[in-house]
Amino acid sequence: MPRYALLVHPGHNRIYFETALAISQLELTALLQAAGQAPQGMEIVAQAGIPTTLRFSLEGEAMAQTLAAIACSSSCLGLFQVIEQDLLRPVALPQIGTFPEGMNQILRYSGKTNEQFTRLMVNLAKSACLSEGAQKTLLDPMCGKGTTLLEGLIRGDNVVGVEINDKWLTDMQAYLIRYLKTGRFKHRIKKEKRSDERGRKLADGFLIETAATRDDFVADARQKLQVFASDTRNCDRLLRKQSCDMIVSDLPYGVQHGSKTAAKATPAKGTITRRPDELLAEALPGWVRAMKPGASLVISFNAFTLKTDRAAELCTQAGLQVLTEAPFAGYAHRVDQSINRDLVVARLPL
Repeated sequence: MPRYALLVHPGHNRIYFETALAISQLELTALLQAAGQAPQGMEIVAQAGIPTTLRFSLEGEAMAQTLAAIACSSSCLGLFQVIEQDLLRPVALPQIGTFPEGMNQILRYSGKTNEQFTRLMVNLAKSACLSEGAQKTLLDPMCGKGTTLLEGLIRGDNVVGVEINDKWLTDMQAYLIRYLKTGRFKHRIKKEKRSDERGRKLADGFLIETAATRDDFVADARQKLQVFASDTRNCDRLLRKQSCDMIVSDLPYGVQHGSKTAAKATPAKGTITRRPDELLAEALPGWVRAMKPGASLVISFNAFTLKTDRAAELCTQAGLQVLTEAPFAGYAHRVDQSINRDLVVARLPL
């Protein structure tokens, strides 16, 4: 049974060092299981007293699908096969994305979710997703300036975002257009608009069609990024029913960012609340309506302001099946004194 060593990215654990490697084990297990592999004997191995590698065994030699799954890991810096006398032989990993990873690393702003943690969430969503179709559509219903959306583009998905702060969407659009022009990626942009049942404007937005190569763009093998400036509780009126394969979102932590309470006529004019459970309860029905059968949902949140059990309960009440066993549970970690971050992974039954 071949044994492998995954070299952990040195920046992966800079914020939550003590739990980063344990989280990496769960994530890698989820990725490998989704690729049809059952890793054995996974352990953390220290080099010169520094925990730097995850070691595990696989049934048979790692094939293309398995190597692609490993390459997707948010903590992966490199892969080695362990040979006699504990020597390590480098294993070439495939390119996992369509666009360069720098697309999601250049844009910096206050409150941005770490790109590696975002990749971890997307990996869990992809591993849990059972919906049909080769190309997936990823929805972030509280997308901020688009960290999750950009990760979805990198991974070859179509992406949809909803964000109540229209200034952030303007910043996202300006950044992405500048990036595509600088990188000479062919693209097309057009304005979007949604109205309610009475014809009143519900949201402005934009749609960008692009491709990693000119040939793909000409052949209509394009990826789409579609974003709306609106309250996430309007998702049921903004998005087509059963149009999304994955929902990935980082909820307001109730520390720096809050959410707005619903107002009868215009939700965006409500008052600020620090209760993410209220927001989640009001938003989930619209999110679920947009999910295909078998679609997955991954949300992260501050467990100091939204208890994990409560988040799971709200997902269950909305008709989702919460995945409570490893490798889809056990991700709680301290980010700083006021934030203890956790995840809930759920799926809409087929």
